Amino acid sequence: MSTPTDTSQSGANGQTVLIVEDDAATRRLYKFLLTNGGYAVLEAEDGVAALEQLARQRCDLVITDMNMPRMDGMDLIRAIRRDYNDLYVILITAFGTPDTQKQAMRIGANDYLAKPFDFEELERRVRSYFQNRTQSV
Repeated sequence: MSTPTDTSQSGANGQTVLIVEDDAATRRLYKFLLTNGGYAVLEAEDGVAALEQLARQRCDLVITDMNMPRMDGMDLIRAIRRDYNDLYVILITAFGTPDTQKQAMRIGANDYLAKPFDFEELERRVRSYFQNRTQSV
């Protein structure tokens, strides 16, 4: 039964996040964290599934891993910039270097996190994006 404070289905103020991560346990962890933060959360196991998900349901923010089968995070960012340019994208990688970060930002990532990171940091960045977006409207 839903309570008035249950926002896991609709998200706070319609704030929807797509998590793109091939590791199911990591994807569940991100979903748990963000759902508890009041966001609606969609999931995809790779870039191809993410684009299929975006074609069915728009979202506000995409959190994507870099290394995934079928379509990696860099190719996903390129496709998002081509087809959904207004989406905010956070790229997460376990294999980050300063060059990787520069390349990600150059092709269109809005933010970048290198693993390992504190999960509260991810939630803080998501919250900051939505707060800044609300203030600029």
